[in-house]
Amino acid sequence: MSRSSISLFRSPFVAVQGEAAKMLSAVQAAFARHEETLRRLMLLTVLYLILQLQAMLPILDPDIWWHLRTGQWIVEHGTFPTTDLFSSYGMGKPWIAYSWLFEVLVYSLYRMFGLVGLVLYPVILSVLITAALHALVRKLVPHFASEVVLTVLGLISLGPLMSPRPWLFTILFFIIELDLLLAARQSRDSRRLWLLPPLFALWANVHIQFVYGLLVLGLATAEPLIERLLRRFQIESDVKTVPFGRLLLVTTACAVATLVTPYHLHLYRTLIEISRQTGQFQYISELASLPFRGPSDWFVLVVTLGATFSLGWRREIQPFPLFLLAAGAFLSFRARRDAWFVAIAAVAIIATSRSTDAVVDRFTLTKLRALLLAGAVVIMLVVVGWVRDISERRLQSALAEAYPVAAAAVVEARGYPGPLYNYFDWGGYLIWRLPHLPVAWDGRTNLHGDARNERFVRTWEGQPDWAADPELSAARLVIANLNSPLASLLRLDSHFELVYEDKVAVIFVARSQPEGQEAVNS
Repeated sequence: MSRSSISLFRSPFVAVQGEAAKMLSAVQAAFARHEETLRRLMLLTVLYLILQLQAMLPILDPDIWWHLRTGQWIVEHGTFPTTDLFSSYGMGKPWIAYSWLFEVLVYSLYRMFGLVGLVLYPVILSVLITAALHALVRKLVPHFASEVVLTVLGLISLGPLMSPRPWLFTILFFIIELDLLLAARQSRDSRRLWLLPPLFALWANVHIQFVYGLLVLGLATAEPLIERLLRRFQIESDVKTVPFGRLLLVTTACAVATLVTPYHLHLYRTLIEISRQTGQFQYISELASLPFRGPSDWFVLVVTLGATFSLGWRREIQPFPLFLLAAGAFLSFRARRDAWFVAIAAVAIIATSRSTDAVVDRFTLTKLRALLLAGAVVIMLVVVGWVRDISERRLQSALAEAYPVAAAAVVEARGYPGPLYNYFDWGGYLIWRLPHLPVAWDGRTNLHGDARNERFVRTWEGQPDWAADPELSAARLVIANLNSPLASLLRLDSHFELVYEDKVAVIFVARSQPEGQEAVNS
């Protein structure tokens, strides 16, 4: 081959190589320009996965099942229950489905997607909660790193609460309410506060803890009056708030909006009933105080101490943040179920304490960035769901490991009659799985009352007076946890016969008709 031929062959190759080098250089330059943006989007993706990883787990919550059964009953009958339908003790007694809208929602998800739908609910709500808390912090903190750290502290504190419960709506609505209130305090503009009445109308139909939202509104409304009192005693304060008259009007409208439910004033009767029953705080795990055995509990403490320090560092008194933190600390350290209250309040208080001369480093979420973030989160959720095998088959398997799935099938197949005496954590599941058998005890503790709940606890713990329990004596069928003390005692009891046993549950049936049965069931 001649030199001229080689030269002709090399010329196109050199040209292509030059173009490739230019393209590579352009890509490297573009990447260098957008490297920081990509890093921040990756960081936000991780932030948005914190709660989702807690939510994407098998359904082990004991109360979701009676919520499901209630939603099914409402859909099938086209009306709302006013008396108990599911327990032998409460049958015919007043009872209202105060979370009826949540129950219809989760039942609809179950009908469409099966058990996967029950996982889908907390995943969707956790995304909304993350977005709402992030938006709240972003408005108050002008520095990206501080914004992320503060949001992460709040999200980790909320992690254990990501179960299929109506309180997820309460957490979401509480953040939205606080966001609107803080924005109104800063601008002294009450117009956006008129978004609160429709929010409370929805809230009251979803979860009874809307009362916490009314408490926060009451604290905000009282702030102008407290500020006047401080001035009278010549105490320095720095109150930025909407005038008292406007706040009172909004609060009144929100209180009226909570009556827009199928139960109207009866909702508040249930609130009073629940508030009077304090015994359940002694034996219901979610109502126990924070145990400080997991990282989330310590994060709750960290943000609470951070907010306390923030308030103490200020030279002026600000009544609303002070009372908000105090109310949150009381409720949250009293019951782990309410840890979200102080965590969110503390994060908001710390965020509002930023210095006016702080370095501004905002990361604007343009439409393209938001789309990239949403896409990354969805992809990661799909990957996590695949790795954890969040499928109907796997969820059914996990359910059978925690609930008496096989035992319920045996009861149904053999047609064992009631009255049924059941383990507490399984009451909700048996309401769902065996609707023809009224349960003895379930998670609706306000229906059963403190005295009855305490008696059940003593019986299942095998306390000395366990055999004197009249409902156990009247029972013809007992479904017990294999490892419960009562199950061990009933194996030796001549009144009951063991008819089934597996790795989760045991079934006992009465050897003869118990005396006084009808008296107990009346």
